[in-house]
Amino acid sequence: MAQMKIIVIALGSDGDINPMIEISLVLKARGHEVEFLANGHFAKRVKTAGLTFVEIGEARLYEEALNTPHVWDARKGFAAIWSVINQSLPITYKIIKERLIPGQTIMVGTTLALVARVVQEETGTPLVTVHLAPSCIISQHQPPVGPDGSLPQSTPLFLKRLYVNMLDTLLLDKACKDDINNFRKPLGLPPVKQVFSKWLHSPTKVVGAFPPWFGEPQLDWPPNSVCTGFPIYRSAQGSQLSRETQDFIKGGAPPIVFTAGSAMAQSSGHFKTALDSIAGQNTRAILISKFADQVPKSLADHVHHSLYEPFDLLFPLASVVQHHGGIGTSAQCMMAGVPQLITPFAHDQFDNAKRLERLGIAKSVKSTGGANAWRQSLSYLTSDTAVRQACARVRQLMTSEQNAAELIADQILH
Repeated sequence: MAQMKIIVIALGSDGDINPMIEISLVLKARGHEVEFLANGHFAKRVKTAGLTFVEIGEARLYEEALNTPHVWDARKGFAAIWSVINQSLPITYKIIKERLIPGQTIMVGTTLALVARVVQEETGTPLVTVHLAPSCIISQHQPPVGPDGSLPQSTPLFLKRLYVNMLDTLLLDKACKDDINNFRKPLGLPPVKQVFSKWLHSPTKVVGAFPPWFGEPQLDWPPNSVCTGFPIYRSAQGSQLSRETQDFIKGGAPPIVFTAGSAMAQSSGHFKTALDSIAGQNTRAILISKFADQVPKSLADHVHHSLYEPFDLLFPLASVVQHHGGIGTSAQCMMAGVPQLITPFAHDQFDNAKRLERLGIAKSVKSTGGANAWRQSLSYLTSDTAVRQACARVRQLMTSEQNAAELIADQILH
């Protein structure tokens, strides 16, 4: 293929940005011009990777969003996130339109990059939608798992359809449909509905950036969709754990790693439960959070806090990883072959947790389930032979598959 200009629109947290960096690096290595559009919070990371960065919102807006009330509420979280995305629609639209070269441009957008879908309809520019988690492709045959659990597998299809239609109408469309249509109207575009279950999927190509054994394609997925694998984010060559963390790890048995996610600025309760779950056991643990105010200042000698560590380097050294169920963290755990304790907060995390449990490599408990529930699950995960064997099997699957970033680049350029 002749050299193309590829505009990558990546919206979300680290778990959304990092895989798109991996994909962008492959596209650049193949000789294409790549521009990476994201919030200014990620400027340094994208530039350090060697990519051209274009800011679509100041860093302070992202950081303010992390403290927005309800952003991690299981039922109100999407509306809270949408209120932030909606504010950025005009500037993102303007920046994309300024960079289009007719006949020579391909757009690549994450699930939340709805403005790219608008530009596609208006200009005909090809767009590849990249969904990083299976629940982003809403299926009536396999409805996404929510905070109240999943529908029984035996549920009749008509009831599954009713459930998905209610989810679509009362939660997703209710939050964003009117805003999307108000944005489309001055552009001469007709109104849309079923924004997340139907409209956001590009008619050019839809990529499920996960393997079929994690998210099996469903009969009602878009006909132009394909599963690839997880585009695992890898630290730059020569990267290391911090000296303090290295020293801690060398000081004893493999620790439990506790993290609430890169964007979880409201995690004091999470880390309190984490510490309570290992209280009186002298269990070695590492707490990972860049929000230092969310972690107790005084920690026991067998507990270490780090603001940041590369997960691909840290997780293989852990006994168990406790986390929120974000797809990026989940994939890193699978690659490391380590058991996972999942405590979902919102969004795709409940669905991811259920899929990890089905693989036999994780236990899921409520984030508010209490220290005793965490303690029991951690004990099971660290001692059960079947869990270790399942982790080894999944790690083998991960390492034996073709490079997902390369496969996704093939789909983008096809």
